[in-house]
Amino acid sequence: MNIKTIMSKNYFKVIRAGINTTFQDKGRDNLYPIGIPFSGAMDNRNYLISNKLVGNLSGSAVIEFAYQGPLMKYKGDKVSFVITGDVIFKLIKKKSVVEGNCYENYIIEDGDQIDIISTNKSVYGYFAISAEFDLKFQWGSCSTNTKANIGSNDGRKLQDKQKINI
Repeated sequence: MNIKTIMSKNYFKVIRAGINTTFQDKGRDNLYPIGIPFSGAMDNRNYLISNKLVGNLSGSAVIEFAYQGPLMKYKGDKVSFVITGDVIFKLIKKKSVVEGNCYENYIIEDGDQIDIISTNKSVYGYFAISAEFDLKFQWGSCSTNTKANIGSNDGRKLQDKQKINI
């Protein structure tokens, strides 16, 4: 049994999508000649740090959010996560609420919720997990570009009640 089979039963259920929440990776920067603008993480430094902290390859997909992030409920096996940027968030466990610290690893378990309340003195924040989101790639990237309607999530921002498989 491979890791993809094991992880396929794990997912996040989006309760509140946030203001501008999308999937991002390093992006696609070679499509200007056909009218497709650059896509990828807006804050490359925090994007790269988020992947490094959970042990992912530097080009792995993350959830990028602006101003307010998502509130998500997790279903599945334990997985670690990190949030980078200047972000206020809470990990809601079955019997406690943990005030989160950015750039610190946390374990999320079945039934836990992550509430990314807001960015503080920045616009963007990043949510990375120590697994892979199950995303569609287009032109070598899974970055969502909402202006061009391309990439993961059919080129759209995350929506309330959406399921994110990992």
